[in-house]
Amino acid sequence: MAQVTVEETQKFLPILRITLGWMFFSAFVRRTINVPAKLNPSSSAYVGGKLITFLPHAWGPIKPILVSVLQNPGMLYDFIIMFTALEAIFGLLMILGLLTRLSGLVLAGLAWGIGLAAGWLGSTCVDEWQIAAMEGAAAFMFVFTGSRWLSVDYFLAKKWKGIKIGKYYIPLW
Repeated sequence: MAQVTVEETQKFLPILRITLGWMFFSAFVRRTINVPAKLNPSSSAYVGGKLITFLPHAWGPIKPILVSVLQNPGMLYDFIIMFTALEAIFGLLMILGLLTRLSGLVLAGLAWGIGLAAGWLGSTCVDEWQIAAMEGAAAFMFVFTGSRWLSVDYFLAKKWKGIKIGKYYIPLW
């Protein structure tokens, strides 16, 4: 059996990177294009209603934040718009492989934030946990690996290697 190097395995990362980016970006598409009622507080499809179901199960430091947001409809709307915008921006950056490490960090935070907010809804409803665990782990992996092959970062890294602070080197790409 032939030996496979790390550099060779990097060539398979675009599959995961693009899929992960699409999962976040498609949430933006669903809320803004497919079902814009999800962003309308007067609609029965409003995403804010889903957050209410999270409240009894929310964990840790997320619960008081969730309570605060849910008690203030204006803040809830702003939160949903901001969350949707972050999914769009960083999902698209992940698809393109641009600022992949930063995108991975932000997307992992979004995914794990959903997991903590949803809490454990019982053994019959593990969707949020599965999504949070898988998306969060995949996104966080890109913090360490970057995007390399078939990405905008790959081309940028040929010109700019990153930032050097003292004796430490921080790869941006």
